[in-house]
Amino acid sequence: MELLTIFDNQHREIGVKERQDVHRDGDWHETFHCWFVEHDGTDLYIYLQQRAFNKSEFPGKYDITAAGHLESGETPVTGGLREVQEELGVTLEESDLFYKGVIQEELFAANLIDREFCHQFFYYLEELPVILLNDEVVQIIRMRVNDLESLIEGEHTKVEAEIVAGAPRQRIDVTRDALCPHQLEYYREVIAICRT
Repeated sequence: MELLTIFDNQHREIGVKERQDVHRDGDWHETFHCWFVEHDGTDLYIYLQQRAFNKSEFPGKYDITAAGHLESGETPVTGGLREVQEELGVTLEESDLFYKGVIQEELFAANLIDREFCHQFFYYLEELPVILLNDEVVQIIRMRVNDLESLIEGEHTKVEAEIVAGAPRQRIDVTRDALCPHQLEYYREVIAICRT
Protein backbone atom coordinates (compact mmCIF):
# COMPACT_ATOMS: atom_id res chain seq x y z
CA MET A 1 0.00 0.00 0.00
CA GLU A 2 1.45 3.36 -1.07
CA LEU A 3 0.41 6.25 1.17
CA LEU A 4 0.65 9.85 0.01
CA THR A 5 0.35 13.05 2.01
CA ILE A 6 -2.46 15.20 0.62
CA PHE A 7 -2.74 18.98 0.58
CA ASP A 8 -5.19 21.76 -0.17
CA ASN A 9 -4.58 23.89 -3.25
CA GLN A 10 -2.45 26.28 -1.19
CA HIS A 11 -0.01 23.44 -0.36
CA ARG A 12 -1.21 23.10 3.24
CA GLU A 13 -1.08 19.53 4.52
CA ILE A 14 -4.51 18.04 5.27
CA GLY A 15 -4.02 14.28 5.64
CA VAL A 16 -2.78 10.97 4.25
CA LYS A 17 -4.46 8.69 1.70
CA GLU A 18 -3.77 5.67 -0.48
CA ARG A 19 -2.36 6.58 -3.89
CA GLN A 20 -5.25 5.10 -5.88
CA ASP A 21 -7.75 7.09 -3.79
CA VAL A 22 -5.72 10.27 -4.23
CA HIS A 23 -5.91 9.93 -8.03
CA ARG A 24 -9.58 8.94 -7.93
CA ASP A 25 -10.54 11.93 -5.79
CA GLY A 26 -8.19 14.46 -7.38
CA ASP A 27 -6.34 15.36 -4.18
CA TRP A 28 -3.27 17.56 -4.34
CA HIS A 29 -0.06 15.66 -3.51
CA GLU A 30 3.71 16.02 -3.97
CA THR A 31 5.96 14.61 -6.67
CA PHE A 32 9.64 14.71 -7.51
CA HIS A 33 10.72 15.72 -11.03
CA CYS A 34 14.36 15.49 -12.05
CA TRP A 35 15.49 16.79 -15.41
CA PHE A 36 18.91 15.87 -16.77
CA VAL A 37 20.30 18.85 -18.68
CA GLU A 38 23.54 19.19 -20.62
CA HIS A 39 25.39 22.00 -22.39
CA ASP A 40 27.93 20.63 -24.87
CA GLY A 41 29.56 24.00 -25.48
CA THR A 42 27.27 24.78 -28.39
CA ASP A 43 23.74 23.65 -27.57
CA LEU A 44 21.62 23.10 -24.48
CA TYR A 45 20.03 19.64 -24.26
CA ILE A 46 17.33 18.07 -22.11
CA TYR A 47 16.89 14.34 -21.49
CA LEU A 48 13.51 12.60 -21.53
CA GLN A 49 12.49 9.08 -20.65
CA GLN A 50 10.03 7.05 -22.70
CA ARG A 51 7.49 5.56 -20.32
CA ALA A 52 6.88 1.82 -20.49
CA PHE A 53 4.00 0.74 -22.72
CA ASN A 54 2.33 -1.13 -19.85
CA LYS A 55 2.02 1.98 -17.67
CA SER A 56 -1.56 2.78 -16.67
CA GLU A 57 -0.98 6.51 -17.27
CA PHE A 58 0.47 7.89 -20.50
CA PRO A 59 2.08 4.64 -21.75
CA GLY A 60 4.89 5.09 -24.26
CA LYS A 61 4.97 8.87 -23.89
CA TYR A 62 8.19 10.88 -23.52
CA ASP A 63 8.38 12.47 -20.09
CA ILE A 64 10.59 13.84 -17.30
CA THR A 65 14.02 12.17 -17.09
CA ALA A 66 13.09 10.65 -13.71
CA ALA A 67 10.01 11.34 -11.62
CA GLY A 68 7.71 9.84 -9.06
CA HIS A 69 5.37 10.34 -6.15
CA LEU A 70 6.69 11.27 -2.74
CA GLU A 71 5.47 8.79 -0.18
CA SER A 72 4.06 10.12 3.06
CA GLY A 73 6.95 11.21 5.30
CA GLU A 74 9.52 11.38 2.47
CA THR A 75 11.40 14.58 1.77
CA PRO A 76 11.68 15.66 -1.89
CA VAL A 77 15.41 14.86 -1.91
CA THR A 78 15.10 11.43 -0.27
CA GLY A 79 12.19 10.42 -2.48
CA GLY A 80 13.86 11.89 -5.52
CA LEU A 81 17.14 10.08 -5.14
CA ARG A 82 15.14 6.87 -4.69
CA GLU A 83 13.22 7.50 -7.93
CA VAL A 84 16.37 8.21 -9.97
CA GLN A 85 17.88 4.96 -8.70
CA GLU A 86 14.69 2.96 -9.34
CA GLU A 87 14.00 4.28 -12.84
CA LEU A 88 17.47 4.87 -14.26
CA GLY A 89 19.79 2.77 -12.10
CA VAL A 90 21.79 5.95 -11.44
CA THR A 91 23.00 6.74 -7.92
CA LEU A 92 23.16 10.46 -7.25
CA GLU A 93 24.00 12.43 -4.13
CA GLU A 94 21.99 15.33 -2.76
CA SER A 95 24.82 17.65 -3.82
CA ASP A 96 24.30 16.56 -7.46
CA LEU A 97 20.79 18.00 -7.55
CA PHE A 98 19.83 21.66 -7.97
CA TYR A 99 16.44 22.51 -6.50
CA LYS A 100 14.38 24.95 -8.57
CA GLY A 101 11.14 25.17 -6.62
CA VAL A 102 7.62 23.85 -7.12
CA ILE A 103 5.39 23.88 -10.18
CA GLN A 104 1.70 23.26 -9.50
CA GLU A 105 0.07 21.17 -12.23
CA GLU A 106 -3.10 19.25 -13.04
CA LEU A 107 -3.19 16.26 -15.42
CA PHE A 108 -6.28 14.35 -16.48
CA ALA A 109 -6.60 10.88 -18.02
CA ALA A 110 -9.09 8.03 -17.98
CA ASN A 111 -10.02 7.36 -14.33
CA LEU A 112 -7.30 9.78 -13.18
CA ILE A 113 -7.28 13.27 -11.74
CA ASP A 114 -3.63 14.03 -11.01
CA ARG A 115 -3.09 17.26 -9.06
CA GLU A 116 0.55 17.69 -8.18
CA PHE A 117 2.95 20.00 -6.42
CA CYS A 118 5.97 19.07 -8.55
CA HIS A 119 9.31 19.63 -6.82
CA GLN A 120 11.71 20.51 -9.64
CA PHE A 121 15.30 19.30 -9.52
CA PHE A 122 17.94 19.62 -12.21
CA TYR A 123 21.02 17.47 -12.69
CA TYR A 124 23.61 19.13 -14.92
CA LEU A 125 25.57 16.51 -16.82
CA GLU A 126 29.25 16.72 -17.53
CA GLU A 127 29.03 13.27 -19.02
CA LEU A 128 26.15 10.82 -19.29
CA PRO A 129 26.20 8.34 -16.39
CA VAL A 130 25.69 4.64 -17.04
CA ILE A 131 21.93 4.17 -17.24
CA LEU A 132 20.46 0.79 -16.32
CA LEU A 133 16.82 0.78 -17.33
CA ASN A 134 14.16 -1.49 -15.87
CA ASP A 135 10.62 -2.33 -16.94
CA GLU A 136 9.37 1.19 -16.11
CA VAL A 137 11.34 2.97 -18.82
CA VAL A 138 11.78 2.01 -22.50
CA GLN A 139 14.59 4.37 -23.41
CA ILE A 140 16.19 7.76 -22.75
CA ILE A 141 16.44 10.40 -25.46
CA ARG A 142 18.36 13.68 -25.70
CA MET A 143 16.75 16.71 -27.37
CA ARG A 144 17.81 20.30 -27.88
CA VAL A 145 15.92 22.59 -25.50
CA ASN A 146 15.18 24.91 -28.44
CA ASP A 147 13.60 21.98 -30.29
CA LEU A 148 11.45 21.02 -27.32
CA GLU A 149 10.25 24.62 -27.16
CA SER A 150 9.39 24.71 -30.88
CA LEU A 151 7.47 21.45 -30.45
CA ILE A 152 5.35 22.47 -27.47
CA GLU A 153 4.69 25.92 -28.98
CA GLY A 154 3.49 24.36 -32.22
CA GLU A 155 6.22 25.89 -34.39
CA HIS A 156 7.18 22.41 -35.65
CA THR A 157 5.17 19.19 -35.88
CA LYS A 158 8.24 17.04 -35.20
CA VAL A 159 11.83 17.52 -34.07
CA GLU A 160 14.92 15.36 -33.99
CA ALA A 161 16.19 13.64 -30.85
CA GLU A 162 18.85 11.05 -30.13
CA ILE A 163 18.40 7.79 -28.24
CA VAL A 164 21.13 7.57 -25.61
CA ALA A 165 20.01 4.54 -23.54
CA GLY A 166 17.72 1.55 -23.93
CA ALA A 167 18.28 1.07 -27.66
CA PRO A 168 21.16 1.49 -30.13
CA ARG A 169 22.23 5.13 -30.31
CA GLN A 170 20.38 6.67 -33.21
CA ARG A 171 18.42 9.75 -34.25
CA ILE A 172 14.63 9.67 -34.21
CA ASP A 173 11.78 12.08 -34.86
CA VAL A 174 9.55 13.08 -31.94
CA THR A 175 6.09 14.64 -32.38
CA ARG A 176 4.09 16.77 -29.93
CA ASP A 177 1.66 13.89 -29.47
CA ALA A 178 4.55 11.66 -28.35
CA LEU A 179 5.17 13.89 -25.31
CA CYS A 180 3.43 13.39 -22.00
CA PRO A 181 0.51 15.88 -22.00
CA HIS A 182 1.81 18.25 -19.36
CA GLN A 183 0.21 21.67 -19.34
CA LEU A 184 1.84 24.15 -21.70
CA GLU A 185 2.79 26.40 -18.78
CA TYR A 186 4.56 23.49 -17.10
CA TYR A 187 6.78 22.95 -20.15
CA ARG A 188 7.40 26.69 -20.46
CA GLU A 189 8.56 26.92 -16.84
CA VAL A 190 10.88 23.92 -17.21
CA ILE A 191 12.42 25.40 -20.37
CA ALA A 192 12.89 28.77 -18.64
CA ILE A 193 14.67 27.05 -15.73
CA CYS A 194 16.92 25.17 -18.18
CA ARG A 195 18.13 28.46 -19.57
CA THR A 196 18.93 30.12 -16.25
